[in-house]
Amino acid sequence: MQNAEPMQMALPVTLPDDETFASYFGGEDSLEVNHLKDSFSKLSKTFQYTYLCGLGDSGKSHLLYATCVKAQERGLSNMLLSMREVIDFGPMVLDGLEALDVLCIDDVHLVAGNDPWEKALFNFYNRFNEPGKMLVVTADLLPDMLNISLPDLESRLKWGTTFQIRSMSDDDKAQALVKRAHMRGLELSDECARFLLTRLSRDMRALLDVLDKLDHASMAAQRKLTIPFIKSTLKL
Repeated sequence: MQNAEPMQMALPVTLPDDETFASYFGGEDSLEVNHLKDSFSKLSKTFQYTYLCGLGDSGKSHLLYATCVKAQERGLSNMLLSMREVIDFGPMVLDGLEALDVLCIDDVHLVAGNDPWEKALFNFYNRFNEPGKMLVVTADLLPDMLNISLPDLESRLKWGTTFQIRSMSDDDKAQALVKRAHMRGLELSDECARFLLTRLSRDMRALLDVLDKLDHASMAAQRKLTIPFIKSTLKL
């Protein structure tokens, strides 16, 4: 039976600058960003595989999204596959994805010890490993620390280039919020950014969702972002 054509990842149209290499907190000229950009230039000649590891709020998921944005800009078929979201559907979700040009898999550590998923990922890697294809994988730890049962899969995950990305400090998060706001044409002071960090969850995704809410509220009220306005909008 012929594999179904994979769907391309749907990207948001309202905030195209939201998760790009330019907005990455580590900087557009960081080693990991330069490597991923360079991978696109080598794509036609060799299989490009990158392994990104880091704990929560390290920005590794951001890099996956940015890779898909860059792929879409270059007219390449792409998908971001979150293991957290698809693991319960079973490894058949990989069927047909070898037709993509670029595949990003987030949180691959979640399949460690899951025999069907481990075998399916190993087999998919072998099918996908050819010139013109790019695979970027994230996990919380290095491959040999994931307790993967299938030695061949662990071996495959060690191929390519590996980056260990440190978690963001509160200073990093404050700077990232200020930078992200500026990219939207919104002025967020350091003081306001630090206020958000002291009053809300420090999870970066949650903070960016709050920034989105503040952006819309600021535009609607034609008000600058001040601490009193933030308190009123967020009911703090």
